[in-house]
Parts: sequence; structure tokens; C-alpha cells
Amino acid sequence: MGETSSSDGERWMSRLPDRRLARWVGFYLDFQRIAPVPETRTVAALNSVVVVFDLDTPVRYPVAGSPLAAVSPVVGLSSKPLTYTRVGRERGIIVELTPLGARALFGLPLREISCTRVGIDDLLGARARVLREELQEARDSNHRFRILDRRLASWLLDAPELPEPVDRSWRSLTISGGAVKVDDLAKRAGLSRQHLATRFHREVGLPPKVVGRIARCHHAVRLLTGTDPPPLPRLAALCGYTDQAHLNRDFRLLIGRTPTALQRPGSATDLHLGSLFSLRPTPLTGTNLEAGRPLL
Repeated sequence: MGETSSSDGERWMSRLPDRRLARWVGFYLDFQRIAPVPETRTVAALNSVVVVFDLDTPVRYPVAGSPLAAVSPVVGLSSKPLTYTRVGRERGIIVELTPLGARALFGLPLREISCTRVGIDDLLGARARVLREELQEARDSNHRFRILDRRLASWLLDAPELPEPVDRSWRSLTISGGAVKVDDLAKRAGLSRQHLATRFHREVGLPPKVVGRIARCHHAVRLLTGTDPPPLPRLAALCGYTDQAHLNRDFRLLIGRTPTALQRPGSATDLHLGSLFSLRPTPLTGTNLEAGRPLL
């Protein structure tokens, strides 16, 4: 984890949460970025829940109803890229929650917030407003991270949990990069495939097969953006795609870019794959994604 800044006023600092929160929270990212002219950004499909605490009122506009245009949005798991336009200065903190953490914090099945436009105030009310004021008054990034640790620990550690078979299935899909079959997950849970899939979809917000597809695509992105990316045919084979055409198709559907386009300078895609490093996958690639920063 570390801090990155640039001469144009952009700043990124990330940190893992307190270790007590590791099952609930993937990462924190304190950021500031400036767009002098309107800029359209695309956020790749998510297999975790992202909460943005806006510390200034941002100027963001929806593209096709994107939930990211809301002030302090909560974005549930999504099976397609989300696009929005921003201009001016954005300053805030991104908190990535695992489904376990989001269920505990919001107290509702995540299907209710999947691919919807909702703000953190709508879900947490006065608690969200108090927390945002504390974050705005904090001295620096590390102080804000400590505030999040304290508040989230008090809210999450004794909260109702996601059903254990669902939580274990989501973690298995994520850690394996989507390599585990739904039938195997059902056998481990002692449930029928249909029962597990229905329960998983309600509690997590997407069917397990779709979460596996996203996890596989995220794994491919990690390898593609690492220090020694394999050729695309080899990447497809390593990640369990039938061929390079299958790889390209999933990238377009889930990332909004082909693998080749994603590697070009100036790609306007934000990729925050924080749950992957809190779940300790191997091998680590040293990419910006593991530090919670956007790809470019």
C-alpha cells in the first residue's frame, strides 16, 4: 500500500483496513483528482460493493443511468461496466466491502442495491452524515483511515452475518479466479445447485456463475497489467477461457475494453480490485491494482 501524487493535483493513497475487519472490508482509497474539462470514465464490472464518501460535492453526470453519478454512491455488484462523466475536482474516500461486510453494514440482501443508484445517506442515514463530517475534518489520509477503522469496527463486528455457505462460495469464486464450478460449491454447502444459486443471487446480488465470470476476468486483468504479461493466447489459457476470442468477448462485456485497448496509454477505465489482495491470491503481480489505485 502506498501513496501516489502527480503535478496536476491528483493524489491517491490506499491502505488495508485494520486486520480485525479483513473479512468485511477489502481496502480504503483516499483520493483527489481534477478534470479541467468533462471526462467520461468507465468502471469495470464489480464482484464486491464499493462505497464512495465524497468529501467535496462532486460534479458527476450519469451516462445511461449510472449509479456512480450520485453523491456518495453505494455501488453493488454489477455484471456490466458503469460509465459516468465528471468535471472539476473530486475528493473522497473509496471503501470496498466484501458481500459479508455490505450485508452487515446495510442490513439487507445485496440484490436490493445491485446495479441501482443509491447514496450512502439513503442507507445509513445519520450515521453516514456523522462519519462524512469526521472524515472531512480529519488531518490527513492516515487520520481518515483510522476513523474508518474505528467506525466500521463498531458497526460491523457484531452485526448479523451473511449466510455462511454464501460467504464461503463467494470467497471460493473470488480466490480461484472463477475456476470453481457451481456444482462443487453446492456440494460443499450441502445444498442443491438451484437452492444455492437462488440464495446466493438474493444475498450477493448476482448469480454465482456471473460472479465467477467477473472473478476470472479480474484475474486476467491482474496478469495483463503485471510486470511480465503473457501473450493473449497464453493469457486466455491460463485464466480458463476457451480461446482468445472468448477472452476478448468477456473483456468487452465486463470491462468495456478489449485486452489490447486496456493496455494502451490513456485508457479511461478505473479498476479497483481490492478484494483480491485482502483475500491473498497468488501470484502477486505488483500492479497498481493491488495498491488500490486505478490502472491509469
